[in-house]
Amino acid sequence: MRATVIILVCIVAWTAIIARLFDLQIVNYDKYQAKVLDNIQRETTLSAKRGIIYDRNMVQLATNYTVYRVFISPRDIVDDEQARLIARGLTEILGVDYDEVIYRAGRKHRADETIKKNVSEEDADKVLAFISENNLNKQVHLEASTSRYYPYGSLAAHVIGVVGTDGGLLGLELEYNDYLSGTSGRYLTARNANGLSMPYKYDTYIDASNGANLVTTIDLTLQSMLEKELEKTYHDSKPLNRVTGIAIEPKTGAVRAMATYPSFDLNNPYKLTEEFQRKLNESGYDPSSTEYKSLYNELLYSMWKNKAVSELYEPGSTFKVITSAAALEENVVKITDKFHCGGALKIEGYGKPIHCWRRIGHGTVTFEEGLQQSCNPTLMQVAARLGRDKFYEYFKAFGFTEKTGIDLPGEANSYYHAFSGFNQVELAVYSFGQTFKVTPLMLLTGICAVANGGYLVTPYVVEKLIDDDGNVLMSREPQIKRQVISEATAKEIAGILERGVSGNGGAKNAYVAGYTVAAKTGTSEVRDILDEAGNSYLRVSSCVAYAPAEDPQIAVLIVVDQPQSETVYGSVVAAPYVSSFLNEALPYLGVERNYSESDLARIAVTVGDYVGKKVSEAKAKVNALGLDVEVRGDGDIVTYQMPSYGEAINKDTGKVILYCGDETPTTSVTVPNVVGMNATNCNRTLISSGLNILIDGTTNYDIASGAVVVAQSPAAGEVVAPGTVVTVTLRYLDSQEN
Repeated sequence: MRATVIILVCIVAWTAIIARLFDLQIVNYDKYQAKVLDNIQRETTLSAKRGIIYDRNMVQLATNYTVYRVFISPRDIVDDEQARLIARGLTEILGVDYDEVIYRAGRKHRADETIKKNVSEEDADKVLAFISENNLNKQVHLEASTSRYYPYGSLAAHVIGVVGTDGGLLGLELEYNDYLSGTSGRYLTARNANGLSMPYKYDTYIDASNGANLVTTIDLTLQSMLEKELEKTYHDSKPLNRVTGIAIEPKTGAVRAMATYPSFDLNNPYKLTEEFQRKLNESGYDPSSTEYKSLYNELLYSMWKNKAVSELYEPGSTFKVITSAAALEENVVKITDKFHCGGALKIEGYGKPIHCWRRIGHGTVTFEEGLQQSCNPTLMQVAARLGRDKFYEYFKAFGFTEKTGIDLPGEANSYYHAFSGFNQVELAVYSFGQTFKVTPLMLLTGICAVANGGYLVTPYVVEKLIDDDGNVLMSREPQIKRQVISEATAKEIAGILERGVSGNGGAKNAYVAGYTVAAKTGTSEVRDILDEAGNSYLRVSSCVAYAPAEDPQIAVLIVVDQPQSETVYGSVVAAPYVSSFLNEALPYLGVERNYSESDLARIAVTVGDYVGKKVSEAKAKVNALGLDVEVRGDGDIVTYQMPSYGEAINKDTGKVILYCGDETPTTSVTVPNVVGMNATNCNRTLISSGLNILIDGTTNYDIASGAVVVAQSPAAGEVVAPGTVVTVTLRYLDSQEN
C-alpha cells in the first residue's frame, strides 16, 4: 500500500513537471523566450541619417549634425551611493535636475532611463570622461543620433519645412518624409547574470539605411534675390497679411525661388517672428491662459503657411493676360480693334454699371492699348465676344479649376463659379480677374503657359533623389499637361505686354534697362473683409512678369496682401520690386543686356581711382567714361577726388571733381529736396547745386513726365561736399488698376 502511494505521488509529480515543461517548451515558448532575452539582451538603436536637401547647385539647404542621448540603466546601479554619484555628475555636466536623476535611478527594474536628449558632442565627451573616471560603463550610456540643421536659417523656410519628433511637419520635409527618413538599424548584445558580455555569437547587428537626398530646383542665389525684394516691399507697403513671391522657369515649370515674408527661422521654428509676436502680445491674454495658447498656435500655423501655395486671392488685372490670350487664340479680336471706355459698362442682369479703375474712362482705345492700360470695359467687351462657353473652356484649360500638382503639401483648391452659375455678369468680372480665387502659384503657372509658347506645365520643386554615393534613385522630367494656345498667340501677347512696359502702359515700373520685359500689374478687392457700409476697402496688389519677352528664362510674381501704404496699386507696391529682382536675376542667368539708345544715355558708370595720377591722365580717363571733369587747385598730381573711387553716377549728367596741390573739398553744399520732382527737374536741381545724381533702380524715366522721385539719399538738408552723389528712386505713380 505504501509503495502504491509513493508510486502515485511520483506519477502525479512527474506529470506536473512534464506538463510544466510542455507549457514552457511548447505552449508558451515564445513568451518565456522573450522574457529571457529581455533579461540578457541590450538593444541599441542605430539611427538612420535623414537625407540632405540640396539646391540645384548642390548647396546644402538642410543637413544633419550628431547629437547624443544620455541614459542610465537603473538595474545596474549598485547602491544609493552610486546613484548619488551619477546624479551629481550628470547634473554638473548636463544641467539636468538632480532629484529627477535620483528618481529615475530608483526605477530598479528598468534598463533604460533617458536623462537628456540632443546632447552636444562637447558635453558627450565630458560624460564619457565621467564614465571612465568612475567605472560606470554598465550604469551610464550614450546613444548617438542626428539632429536637423538648416545652414541658411530662414531662407526658403516655407519650401524646405521642418522636422518634428515623428518626421516632417511641413514643406519638403513633410512631402518627401518617407524618402528622407531612411530605416533605423539595431544592435543587440547579450549579457550574462553578472552583466558581462556574452560571446559574439549571441550578438545581432542590423545596419541602418540612410534616407535619400533631395536635389531641388531651388537656386540659392535667386532665392536670396527674391527674398530681399519681398522684405523691401513688405517694409515699404506694410501689408496686413504678408507678401509672397515665386520665380519659375516657364518652359519646364522648375521653381527657382519661392518665399513668403515674414518668414521664420528653421532652426527655431516655434519662435514667433517679431510681427506675429506683436499680435500675440497685443491680444492682452494671460500667457498661462487657454486663449493665449490657442492664439499662439493659430499664429504659429499662420507663420508656417506657404502663402504662395496654400492661400487664395483674387488675381485682379494680372488675369487680363489670360482673357486676352484666349480672345486672340479664338480670333475674336485683333490688337488694332477699337473699343470705347466711358468709365463704366452696364452688363445685362446686373443692377449697376461695372466701373473701370479710371472713372473718367479711357475714351477710344485699341485692344492693345486697353490691355496695356488695364481698361476693364475693354476686357469685358472682349470677353463678351469670346462668350461664356469658350471663356470657361479656356479658364479650365489654363488650370484654374484644378490644383497645379506641385510637389509641396497643403496646396489649396481654387474657388470659382460652377459652369451652371456662370452667366454674363460672371463673364464680365472674370475677364478682369475678380470674384474668383486662385493661389499665386496657379496664376503664375497660367502666365507661364503664355510665356513658354502656349504649354501648361506642372510646377515642381524636386529635380531628383540621390543616395549618399550620388546614384540617382528617382528623377523628375518636365511635365506638359496640354497646349492651351498657339505659339503665335503667345508671341503676340508678349509683344503687347513688353510694349506696355517700355512704352506708356500700366506696368512701366517693371521696366529693366537692357532687357525686354513682359509684365502686367493688378490690384484686386478683398471681399472677405468689409467696412460698416458693406464695402470692401482692402486690396491685394501684384505684378507678374517674364523676361526676356521673346525667349523667357524666368517668370516672377510678387503679391502684396492688403498694403497699408499711401498708394496701394500693384504698379507701385509690386512692379518696382519685380523690376529689381529681374535686374539682378537676368544677368545671373547669363542673359546679356541689349541696351537701347535711351538706355545708353543714362547708364550709371563707376568712377575710377585717380588720386596720385597726373591731372592730364586722370582727365582723359574721366572723359573716356563719358563724364565731365573739373580741376580745382594748382599742381600736376591729383590729391583728392569727388565722387570717391568706386562710386556710381549717371553717365548723362555726371561730373568728377579733381583736387590738386593744397586744395581740399569742403562741406559747403546743402542737399535740396527733390522728392516729388520728375526726372528732368530732379536732374536740373541736383546738377545746378553742384551734386551728382544716381537713379536707383531701372525705371524708364524718359518715356513720360509721370515718373517722380519717391526717395533720396542723402536726405534733404544735409550739408555735403561738392560732387557728392545723391541717389534717388523714381516711380510712376499715375498707374492704377483693378
